[in-house]
Amino acid sequence: MIELLLGLTLIGVAFIGFQQWKSQTDGDPRLKAEIEKKNQDIGELKNLMIEMKSEKDELAGKGKQLYDNFKNLEADMKAMSKDRDGLSVRVSKFEAESEQKQKRHEDMATKLEEAKSALDDEKVRIRREDEERQQQMIEDRDRMWNDHEQSVVALLDGITKKEHCAFPSFSNTNLPEGFSGSLKPDFMIKFLEQYIIFDAKVSRSQDLQNYIKESVKKTAAKIKGNQSIYSTVFLVVPTDAVQSLKQISYYEEGFTFYIVSPESLEPILASFKRIEHYEFAEAMDPQERENIVDLVAAFHFHISTRNAHELGMMMHGLETLSKAEQVHPELVAEALIKKAKMRNINLNTAETKELVANPKEVAQQLLELVQPKAKITKEDLGNVS
Repeated sequence: MIELLLGLTLIGVAFIGFQQWKSQTDGDPRLKAEIEKKNQDIGELKNLMIEMKSEKDELAGKGKQLYDNFKNLEADMKAMSKDRDGLSVRVSKFEAESEQKQKRHEDMATKLEEAKSALDDEKVRIRREDEERQQQMIEDRDRMWNDHEQSVVALLDGITKKEHCAFPSFSNTNLPEGFSGSLKPDFMIKFLEQYIIFDAKVSRSQDLQNYIKESVKKTAAKIKGNQSIYSTVFLVVPTDAVQSLKQISYYEEGFTFYIVSPESLEPILASFKRIEHYEFAEAMDPQERENIVDLVAAFHFHISTRNAHELGMMMHGLETLSKAEQVHPELVAEALIKKAKMRNINLNTAETKELVANPKEVAQQLLELVQPKAKITKEDLGNVS
């Protein structure tokens, strides 16, 4: 547009110059006036051309600036597109990882819920079994106490009829002549001109230890001063009851009382029978006989104490299992699964029988555990060197 105007201006100037030249040649006043007017128009056109050139320069500068801005924006857009692509990749990766984590979380939650459910079921089962076991124990205890006195008398009566335990026996309905009516022991045997008392104790009391202690005092008061009563008295209680007692021997009014189980009666009577059969038994003084009786009692005490300790260890084991259930449920569930796959410990019956028959072998094996010997000999060491 500007070039077109410049061209027209030049044509106009040439035309005006031609007219001026012609008017000066012709001298026409009207033409002079037109030439002056044209000169004025030319001046205006020059001014307009200057303004337009200035505007053109200004527009050119703005165009250059806009072009620079466009290039900058284009570079920014490329950078932003690159960042956008990078962010898109990161977002996709994050979404994939998030989905995996969510899936793992759901799987773990499912497993935890299954483990918790299994643990709850196991607790319910164990609680139910404990309740059933407790109920069974109560029923067994009541039945045991109901039948205890009669079964002990019947057991002793049968044992005293065996050849190796044969003794004259008496019950509370068939006492020897001269016995006071206030003293009615459940069972007695005649031993070396004296009578050994076996008294079956029956109690449903929760405090069996105190009941036994009171029974010892009452029995000692009744037989005090009776020279025909042997100095050792046996109180017979059920086997489970023996294991629950902390004290199983008493000394009261010159008599020694032992709390024994029905299983120990035959060994005790057999031991007394062996003493009675000794040819020198009649020549033995009371102290020598008492020493032998003490030895027999010590054997029984050892067996009964061992039984009590076994019960204590069993109760400690149950408490330990109860504490184990209080750890992390998932770990308990895994432990129960592994426990179910474990095999029971089967002891070698032949080896156990051999060790029972040979206590020296037991002692030797214990010695090897605490004082192990080297498996390589001096000769072997010499060969190595």
